[in-house]
Amino acid sequence: MKEELYNDGKWRLIRETADLPDGRTKTAVRGYRSDTVHILAFHEGKVLLLREYRPFHGEWVWMLPSGHVDKENDPLEAAKRELREETGFHANDMAHYCSAKHSETFGSVNHFYVANDLVHDPLPQDDDELIEVHELSLKLAKEPPFTA
Repeated sequence: MKEELYNDGKWRLIRETADLPDGRTKTAVRGYRSDTVHILAFHEGKVLLLREYRPFHGEWVWMLPSGHVDKENDPLEAAKRELREETGFHANDMAHYCSAKHSETFGSVNHFYVANDLVHDPLPQDDDELIEVHELSLKLAKEPPFTA
């Protein structure tokens, strides 16, 4: 059984019932949105990290170049676009690393890529983003807690 509770074109909430192997059933509200991509990008021996202002958090956060698979159906193409939009580089070598699901109640997959051999080739950033690109040594990027 599926009952749609909400749909704005980007997010869908559905109440679903699924069978368990022992004959019982489980009901849950599941959220759906586009998959996301995350890129580990390496340039001249350094890793690219983003420092982005997140207005709903009210602070700057550190993150990998990331985004939604919403303008294309192919996660690799989305990763290439997001890398160019958020860092100003394209990768001559980009490989899929792994994919992971969030949880049983959130229908979205995170796709991770490794990008090497970067060339400056920017696309405009989204109008509602405030992003700084930082190139950090691997040693600094691995130091807990990360506070560069």
